[in-house]
Amino acid sequence: MRPSAGALLLLIGCAARPGAELAAPAPARTVDVPRIVVTPHDTATLAELFTHARAAAEARDYSRAAAEFDRIVALEPHGELAGEALFLAGEARGLLGDQAGALARYEAVVDHYPEHARARDAATRAVRLLSYQEHWDWAGRYADRALEHAAELAPLQLVVVYAGKALQSVSAGDDMRASIYVERGRDIVERSGLDLAGRLPSELAPLYFALGEVSRLRSERVSLEPTARFSGLLERRCQFILDAQRAYSDTWRAYDSFWSTLAGFRLAEMYEKLHQDVTAMPPPTGADNDARRQLYEGAMRLRYSVLLEKARGMLEHTLAMAERTGERSDWVLRAQQTLRYIDDAEARERASLDRLPYSRQDLEEALAEIQKKAKGRGQRTNP
Repeated sequence: MRPSAGALLLLIGCAARPGAELAAPAPARTVDVPRIVVTPHDTATLAELFTHARAAAEARDYSRAAAEFDRIVALEPHGELAGEALFLAGEARGLLGDQAGALARYEAVVDHYPEHARARDAATRAVRLLSYQEHWDWAGRYADRALEHAAELAPLQLVVVYAGKALQSVSAGDDMRASIYVERGRDIVERSGLDLAGRLPSELAPLYFALGEVSRLRSERVSLEPTARFSGLLERRCQFILDAQRAYSDTWRAYDSFWSTLAGFRLAEMYEKLHQDVTAMPPPTGADNDARRQLYEGAMRLRYSVLLEKARGMLEHTLAMAERTGERSDWVLRAQQTLRYIDDAEARERASLDRLPYSRQDLEEALAEIQKKAKGRGQRTNP
């Protein structure tokens, strides 16, 4: 016979002892499960994908490695493997010759994973690549990011970073600030013995180029004038050119075709610019008639034609080096254009001299007289 409803309630009440409590449920356990990536062909964790990408890089299959490292970042941009994968993707793309792709990834490491162990290396590499691309201001900005970890940087990395800051300052016309960063870099070079006889590490090329640029900026600020001060001003400007030439020649010792081409072009440009400024000066007050003005013009053209010769020789040397190394930067094209301009300028100089009613001997004698008077004025103003 089925118990009545009242009997069921009575049985339930008797089953629970007075004061008894229900047992609390066991706490739930959290289990970390590796992220699984499912494709039409296989199933793998991110760690396994990372291992496969590393294996591809070690086998020098950089295209596959770069793609797989990028895939890891895309799948888990905030995961623990993302920063390392992004850095290695940049490295693989750099080895493929894709410098723009490498740069984008190094910048992303610095910007999105600033506390990652790879951030300082990524910042240093970004500075170097930005310098090659002549993005001077951005090179300086990422140099600042690298200097946040200055104590952890190797000597060559610090040289690259200080060169980036110097180039940023030079591009803004601040030669004083640029000089400070150059000297910091040179101190490291000297302390670490990086500038020994023979070939230099390529990392030193932008530092010495920046040193040459400091002297170039200073030379361009020396304005020439046909007065008693001319000899002193010309001497000062020529000294800056010689200082720049020494720095640029150290750039060439690093055997980096980009920086060598750029340095050669800059030096030729300095000689050509000096020639322009000298020949553009108005005649002195003593040249008060057409004959004297013509004589003065001819003497000056004869004397300073050597500047065009120096510029042409430097451009020819630079272009020969570029041809030998396969350099294809825009500076090669600019050097070719400037060489054509100098060839035309030399032809115009010869034609101008031929039109004058004076022989070369007349011009040489006039030049000697000009130099004698200038020397006399210099002695009187500098007792």
